[in-house]
Amino acid sequence: MPIRRSIAIPDSAVSDNSDIRSKTEKLFQLSRIAAIFQVQNILIYHNPLLTPARANRERRIMTRILEYIECPQYLRKRLFPLSRDTVAVGILSPLAIPHHAKTRDLKPNEIREAAIFLNQNRVVADVGGIELLEVEGWKKSLKEKTVRVTVQILKANGKFKATILANHPIEEYWGYTVSSYQHPLSKVLLNRSEYKIATSRTCERFSSFRRKLDLKRDLLIAFGGPYSGIPKILKSEGKKTSDVFDTCVNILDNYGTRSLRLEEAMMIMFSRLEND
Repeated sequence: MPIRRSIAIPDSAVSDNSDIRSKTEKLFQLSRIAAIFQVQNILIYHNPLLTPARANRERRIMTRILEYIECPQYLRKRLFPLSRDTVAVGILSPLAIPHHAKTRDLKPNEIREAAIFLNQNRVVADVGGIELLEVEGWKKSLKEKTVRVTVQILKANGKFKATILANHPIEEYWGYTVSSYQHPLSKVLLNRSEYKIATSRTCERFSSFRRKLDLKRDLLIAFGGPYSGIPKILKSEGKKTSDVFDTCVNILDNYGTRSLRLEEAMMIMFSRLEND
């Protein structure tokens, strides 16, 4: 099994962007970097330095836009009705990951993302083809109007059907999930089993960290945001980095700016993991 990568970012990540367009642009940059380096999970944790009302708004915007960007284009209208949070998504380029690159022509055994819903008392799937497909293997009740699932396309007697897959049996990168929490960082990470890495310029040099990194464990890398890095965020919770993380690393020994932006820190960290 390949090593899984997760990142944790604060709900203050785009709080320094004043309008929805600039927030959307920055979130696309973050999602693009996550996709390039095959991040499977994005965790949004609460920064206690934000007021609860503002944090709730920022988390809602971040979650909705990050999920929209990861969603295949052919499902977006069904899964994301236009809202005030997504008014600027038309400016975005495609994320261009494998499950986005699907045509209207279906192929037997092809794996796709689908939106399933009830249509005249039948469970059907929109897989981006010309017609809706009958669904096999769905035994639960549809509590929500529309549910996103992974399916395999089957063809029998000249007719296409879709069967639900618990896991997609392919090696391609299949996008990321977004999990949003009202809890602060220490609580979000409390019972997670990954090798947990904090990033801060106050921590050990990357060269020392790289030598002792356990390459056999899944990784979870936590980043701070504007106004406050990981140590400051944890201090507001009454914690130190060593209370929560396996290690803390300064991803770049010397740089000419006062700080690194989140998107810059992500790009540098993952680039160094790949190349150092």
